[in-house]
Amino acid sequence: MDRLERRPMTEHRKSGESEAGSEIIPSHIRVDAEGVWTYEGREIFRKDILDLFYERLRLNADGVYGLKWEGRFHALEVQDTPFVITRVDRRIDPETQREVIELTLRHLDRKEILDPRTLWVGRENVLYCRIRDGAFPARFSRPAYYQIAQWIQEDPENGRFFIECDGKRFPIRACDPALS
Repeated sequence: MDRLERRPMTEHRKSGESEAGSEIIPSHIRVDAEGVWTYEGREIFRKDILDLFYERLRLNADGVYGLKWEGRFHALEVQDTPFVITRVDRRIDPETQREVIELTLRHLDRKEILDPRTLWVGRENVLYCRIRDGAFPARFSRPAYYQIAQWIQEDPENGRFFIECDGKRFPIRACDPALS
Protein backbone atom coordinates (compact mmCIF):
# COMPACT_ATOMS: atom_id res chain seq x y z
CA MET A 1 0.00 0.00 0.00
CA ASP A 2 1.30 3.46 -0.87
CA ARG A 3 2.34 5.12 2.41
CA LEU A 4 0.54 8.30 1.45
CA GLU A 5 -2.81 6.57 1.28
CA ARG A 6 -4.33 6.59 4.73
CA ARG A 7 -6.45 3.67 5.87
CA PRO A 8 -9.86 4.39 7.33
CA MET A 9 -10.06 3.81 11.09
CA THR A 10 -12.08 0.63 10.55
CA GLU A 11 -9.07 -0.95 8.83
CA HIS A 12 -6.73 -0.16 11.70
CA ARG A 13 -6.06 -2.74 14.36
CA LYS A 14 -9.18 -4.73 15.21
CA SER A 15 -8.42 -4.67 18.91
CA GLY A 16 -8.69 -0.87 19.00
CA GLU A 17 -5.12 -0.55 20.19
CA SER A 18 -1.96 0.67 18.55
CA GLU A 19 1.27 -1.33 18.56
CA ALA A 20 2.36 0.57 21.69
CA GLY A 21 -0.75 -0.60 23.51
CA SER A 22 -2.38 2.79 23.74
CA GLU A 23 -6.08 3.04 23.03
CA ILE A 24 -7.10 4.45 19.63
CA ILE A 25 -9.94 6.94 19.70
CA PRO A 26 -11.48 8.68 16.67
CA SER A 27 -11.02 12.43 17.10
CA HIS A 28 -13.37 13.81 14.41
CA ILE A 29 -10.48 16.05 13.40
CA ARG A 30 -9.66 16.22 9.70
CA VAL A 31 -6.66 17.68 7.88
CA ASP A 32 -7.20 18.42 4.19
CA ALA A 33 -4.57 18.28 1.43
CA GLU A 34 -3.70 21.96 1.97
CA GLY A 35 -3.03 21.40 5.68
CA VAL A 36 -6.26 22.98 6.92
CA TRP A 37 -7.40 21.41 10.20
CA THR A 38 -11.13 21.08 10.92
CA TYR A 39 -13.25 19.64 13.71
CA GLU A 40 -16.68 18.42 12.64
CA GLY A 41 -16.42 20.63 9.55
CA ARG A 42 -15.33 23.83 11.34
CA GLU A 43 -11.84 25.18 10.74
CA ILE A 44 -9.41 25.11 13.65
CA PHE A 45 -7.47 28.35 13.41
CA ARG A 46 -6.31 29.17 16.93
CA LYS A 47 -2.53 29.15 16.87
CA ASP A 48 -2.16 27.83 20.43
CA ILE A 49 -4.37 24.83 19.64
CA LEU A 50 -2.59 24.09 16.35
CA ASP A 51 0.79 24.38 18.09
CA LEU A 52 -0.36 21.82 20.67
CA PHE A 53 -1.65 19.49 17.94
CA TYR A 54 1.65 19.62 16.04
CA GLU A 55 3.53 18.98 19.29
CA ARG A 56 1.38 15.90 19.99
CA LEU A 57 1.23 14.67 16.38
CA ARG A 58 2.34 11.09 15.73
CA LEU A 59 2.40 8.80 12.70
CA ASN A 60 2.07 5.17 13.71
CA ALA A 61 3.49 2.10 11.95
CA ASP A 62 0.20 1.58 10.09
CA GLY A 63 0.48 5.04 8.50
CA VAL A 64 -2.28 6.54 10.65
CA TYR A 65 -1.83 10.06 11.98
CA GLY A 66 -3.01 10.84 15.47
CA LEU A 67 -2.59 13.02 18.51
CA LYS A 68 -0.93 11.34 21.47
CA TRP A 69 -2.65 12.61 24.60
CA GLU A 70 -2.74 11.11 28.10
CA GLY A 71 -1.67 7.66 26.89
CA ARG A 72 -4.27 7.54 24.14
CA PHE A 73 -3.91 7.83 20.38
CA HIS A 74 -6.61 10.11 18.96
CA ALA A 75 -6.74 9.22 15.26
CA LEU A 76 -6.98 11.98 12.66
CA GLU A 77 -8.49 11.80 9.21
CA VAL A 78 -5.64 13.14 7.08
CA GLN A 79 -6.18 13.59 3.36
CA ASP A 80 -2.44 13.63 2.60
CA THR A 81 -0.06 14.99 5.27
CA PRO A 82 -0.57 17.60 8.01
CA PHE A 83 2.70 19.26 6.96
CA VAL A 84 2.39 21.61 3.99
CA ILE A 85 5.33 23.70 2.82
CA THR A 86 4.26 27.22 1.91
CA ARG A 87 7.58 28.90 1.15
CA VAL A 88 11.11 27.90 0.13
CA ASP A 89 14.22 30.07 0.57
CA ARG A 90 17.85 29.46 -0.22
CA ARG A 91 20.34 30.94 2.23
CA ILE A 92 23.74 30.50 3.86
CA ASP A 93 23.59 28.97 7.33
CA PRO A 94 25.45 31.42 9.61
CA GLU A 95 26.78 28.61 11.82
CA THR A 96 28.13 26.27 9.14
CA GLN A 97 28.60 28.74 6.27
CA ARG A 98 26.94 26.13 4.04
CA GLU A 99 24.13 26.70 1.60
CA VAL A 100 20.76 25.40 2.85
CA ILE A 101 17.19 25.43 1.63
CA GLU A 102 14.84 26.67 4.33
CA LEU A 103 11.21 25.52 4.44
CA THR A 104 8.32 27.48 5.89
CA LEU A 105 5.38 25.29 6.87
CA ARG A 106 1.74 26.22 7.21
CA HIS A 107 0.78 26.96 10.86
CA LEU A 108 4.34 26.58 12.19
CA ASP A 109 6.73 29.31 13.33
CA ARG A 110 9.79 27.07 13.37
CA LYS A 111 11.37 26.65 9.96
CA GLU A 112 12.86 23.40 8.72
CA ILE A 113 16.04 22.90 6.75
CA LEU A 114 15.44 20.72 3.71
CA ASP A 115 17.33 17.46 3.57
CA PRO A 116 17.53 17.29 -0.23
CA ARG A 117 18.15 13.52 -0.07
CA THR A 118 14.50 13.13 0.95
CA LEU A 119 12.87 14.82 -2.07
CA TRP A 120 10.45 12.70 -4.06
CA VAL A 121 7.56 13.04 -6.48
CA GLY A 122 4.29 11.46 -5.36
CA ARG A 123 0.91 10.95 -6.93
CA GLU A 124 -0.24 13.59 -9.40
CA ASN A 125 3.36 14.86 -9.61
CA VAL A 126 3.21 16.46 -6.17
CA LEU A 127 6.63 17.14 -4.64
CA TYR A 128 7.34 15.90 -1.10
CA CYS A 129 10.23 15.72 1.33
CA ARG A 130 10.71 14.41 4.85
CA ILE A 131 10.95 16.74 7.85
CA ARG A 132 11.52 16.56 11.59
CA ASP A 133 14.55 14.30 11.23
CA GLY A 134 12.76 12.18 8.63
CA ALA A 135 9.78 11.38 10.85
CA PHE A 136 7.08 12.97 8.67
CA PRO A 137 6.40 13.59 5.01
CA ALA A 138 5.74 17.21 3.99
CA ARG A 139 3.98 18.28 0.81
CA PHE A 140 5.03 21.31 -1.22
CA SER A 141 2.11 23.66 -1.85
CA ARG A 142 1.81 24.92 -5.41
CA PRO A 143 3.53 28.27 -4.63
CA ALA A 144 6.36 26.50 -2.75
CA TYR A 145 6.72 24.04 -5.61
CA TYR A 146 7.17 26.89 -8.08
CA GLN A 147 9.78 28.43 -5.78
CA ILE A 148 11.86 25.25 -5.56
CA ALA A 149 11.27 24.36 -9.22
CA GLN A 150 13.58 27.19 -10.27
CA TRP A 151 16.46 25.18 -8.74
CA ILE A 152 15.50 21.78 -10.15
CA GLN A 153 17.54 20.67 -13.15
CA GLU A 154 17.46 17.77 -15.58
CA ASP A 155 20.55 15.66 -16.09
CA PRO A 156 21.12 15.64 -19.88
CA GLU A 157 22.81 12.23 -19.71
CA ASN A 158 20.01 10.25 -18.07
CA GLY A 159 16.98 12.60 -18.13
CA ARG A 160 16.57 12.43 -14.34
CA PHE A 161 15.83 15.46 -12.24
CA PHE A 162 17.98 16.70 -9.40
CA ILE A 163 18.52 19.70 -7.18
CA GLU A 164 21.93 21.12 -6.40
CA CYS A 165 22.61 22.45 -2.93
CA ASP A 166 25.95 23.45 -1.46
CA GLY A 167 27.73 22.19 -4.56
CA LYS A 168 26.22 18.66 -4.42
CA ARG A 169 23.63 17.03 -6.66
CA PHE A 170 20.64 15.30 -5.09
CA PRO A 171 18.34 13.20 -7.29
CA ILE A 172 14.59 13.64 -6.97
CA ARG A 173 13.12 10.19 -6.53
CA ALA A 174 9.87 8.67 -7.75
CA CYS A 175 8.90 7.41 -4.28
CA ASP A 176 9.47 8.23 -0.62
CA PRO A 177 13.11 7.31 0.12
CA ALA A 178 12.08 6.32 3.65
CA LEU A 179 10.17 3.42 2.11
CA SER A 180 13.02 2.17 -0.10
